[in-house]
Amino acid sequence: MNRIILVSILFLFQINAFSQQFSLKGKIINQNKMPLEFATATLLKLDRTLYKQASTDSLGNFTLNAAKGNYQLIIEQFGTEFSNKSILIDQNIDLGNLEIKEQIQLDGVTVKSRKKLVEQKVDRLIFNVENSVVATGGTALDALKSTPTVRVQNETISIVGKGEVLVMIDDRLNKMTQEDLSAFLRSIPADNIKSIEVITTPPAKYEAEGNSGLINIKLKTAKANSWSANLGSTYVQRSYASENINGLFLYNYNKLSLQASINKGKDHFCTTSDNRIYYPNEVWKQDITTKSKTNILSIGFGADYKLTEKWTSGIKYLGSFNDRNAVNNPLTTRYNTSGEINSYILSDVNSENKPKMNSINWNNVFGLNNEGKNITVDLDYFNYQKDDSRTFSGNEIDNQNENIPETYFAAINSNLNRLKNYSAKIDFSFPYSWANISFGGKGFYTNTKNNLTVFDNETGTPILNSNFSNIFTYKEYNEALYFSANKKLTEKWETQIGLRAEATQTEGYSENLNQTNKNNYIKLFPTAYVTYNANDNNSYSLNYSRRIRRPDFDYLNPFVIRTSPFYYSEGNPFLKPSIIDNFEFSYIRNQKWVNNVYFSQVSDFGQELAIIDPETNITKSTPINYADTFQIGLSTYYNFNKYSWWNSFIGFNLNYQNVKSKTNLIASVNGYNGYIYSNNDFTVNQSKTLFIGLNYGLQLPGRYQVFNISTLNILDVSVKFLALKKNLSITLTGEDLLNAQKPLISYYSNGIKNTMENYRDSRAFKIALSYKFGNRSVKTNERNFGNEEERNRAN
Repeated sequence: MNRIILVSILFLFQINAFSQQFSLKGKIINQNKMPLEFATATLLKLDRTLYKQASTDSLGNFTLNAAKGNYQLIIEQFGTEFSNKSILIDQNIDLGNLEIKEQIQLDGVTVKSRKKLVEQKVDRLIFNVENSVVATGGTALDALKSTPTVRVQNETISIVGKGEVLVMIDDRLNKMTQEDLSAFLRSIPADNIKSIEVITTPPAKYEAEGNSGLINIKLKTAKANSWSANLGSTYVQRSYASENINGLFLYNYNKLSLQASINKGKDHFCTTSDNRIYYPNEVWKQDITTKSKTNILSIGFGADYKLTEKWTSGIKYLGSFNDRNAVNNPLTTRYNTSGEINSYILSDVNSENKPKMNSINWNNVFGLNNEGKNITVDLDYFNYQKDDSRTFSGNEIDNQNENIPETYFAAINSNLNRLKNYSAKIDFSFPYSWANISFGGKGFYTNTKNNLTVFDNETGTPILNSNFSNIFTYKEYNEALYFSANKKLTEKWETQIGLRAEATQTEGYSENLNQTNKNNYIKLFPTAYVTYNANDNNSYSLNYSRRIRRPDFDYLNPFVIRTSPFYYSEGNPFLKPSIIDNFEFSYIRNQKWVNNVYFSQVSDFGQELAIIDPETNITKSTPINYADTFQIGLSTYYNFNKYSWWNSFIGFNLNYQNVKSKTNLIASVNGYNGYIYSNNDFTVNQSKTLFIGLNYGLQLPGRYQVFNISTLNILDVSVKFLALKKNLSITLTGEDLLNAQKPLISYYSNGIKNTMENYRDSRAFKIALSYKFGNRSVKTNERNFGNEEERNRAN
């Protein structure tokens, strides 16, 4: 019996010895002693297969459990591999603080960085533009088109399933008109971009402005102990030719870092539209062909200096100067119910606008200790101006092509738009062992002035029209405070909560109407995240955020601008901000398969609508808060990268939208829409000098807001070749090769059916050359801007 007991004990001991698990833990920090969240620690078996993987929490801590044996330990963060070393695990091991830099030396071995194409975090997707074939060689707008989960259509930028979103450059919002924003993004070469962040649930430190998320474009900045430069040129053939040249210079040595960039180019487009209005007794069909030419100039400069070991100060400037001219000849054909032509309306329109932007940021970072506690102070000045002028004339013509007497119209509109913004922001970051705390505040003041001058020109001699000429001034003050706390509750559970309070005071004055409109409100914007890491391969999270969409400044302007006797636009000084509540549940498998179920509710949803008067056949375009809406949907994508030569993102989105109208002008509607996409990068040869990129998107027919939209196809193909020791890149791109970005859009206004079919000259063939030179020891140091929200609302 004693032998049996002894053998049993020895047998159980042997089983325990072979199955015993040891813990491997550590804390990852950067060179400033700050903990790095979302870094990844990976254990590989000796055959290089994955054994265990864990992400760091908000305090930089990670823990891996492993059986006794020899492994390869890899440390990565933001797609960069920092440590790759062999390790023997035969007991519990605490590696302590692991400090990482863009280039580090561990155990006498220098580790070279290796970038991933996409990183998926709890609240955002990070797309490393410099690793994409299709994105490089183009502009920021091209890079956005190649970013997974992002759509760019008809100059509107949106997140798949979430609708139109605002765009930030280095954490600064850029709320211009879609036309101006597109021109601005086309002035930024993709080679100047480090990454694009698609932030679906912005934390409390970000301004509450925005619909259901934000897109943040991170520009390349100064490199450590080196200098580098890049020269590039692009030729694009659409209906007409476009071209640009650009340059980027980066320098960083000891305490000083410098950045400078310039882009000069010309965009030339020919767009067409077919718009129809189905009146009870007539059908109006308007055909417009617009030829536009835009001269683009953008300039950037930045300098940072480390004054002491704990104080770094820097200044950053960004300027954009565009000059756009457009010519079109709208032709409206009026059909009776039998399909016969009643008459025509023929117009000649010439327009010119010159948007100019200057933005200056002064940033200071004060380190308080070696544990990562710091204070950041930003002072910003933003100036935006746009000079618009439009001349138009036209006549009604009968079905015999004869002018109808006394129907001639002609006018000249000129609008001077000036905006100035001043802001100050302070952020405190206090990481503790028990939680990571951040809080801060911001205040800004915005002053806009619009001066509209209207001249009647029927006689050929301009006569001032004092009824429609107007001066409008608008002032806005905003004060904000926020608090955020992140804590790891257990080894598997982590949570983050935040609250932002914003107080807003506005005053708009119309000189012509002698009318003053004031508004004063305080809003609270909570955010909450709960994450459950079931194991190394499966992660679940539930997020909530509240956002606000303030009206664009020009929407609040009560100007009435006529472009024909049957069409005019008018602002709305009574427009209210929309409040958006977002819920999202996410499941992430192996950082490759990402699934989201989301719900979004909007109160006082507002946008610009064309309101049809069936009695007079006059269309008024005006922004109104016309509905409360909600949507629920499913979004998923899979990153297929089994083979080193093929990296693919395949995804789809399906959602249901409900619009409950608050006005009799627009009917309540509901419906579904879907979108399927696939983005692919191929490495053709072993020397990695030849690449192919292929992106495809399919929009299924469905409903978006109050609009019914037909099928739309997008196909872009690129070939990239590297030469001269990979310093010279040549990229050939074909955009919209199917020539199928012409969706038919229909909606009802005041019970009248409207249809639109627009083509934005999207098919293009492009060749881009880029040459880089300088020291290659690259380390990216990033710094953000301060007055994000206000600049994004400029027009």
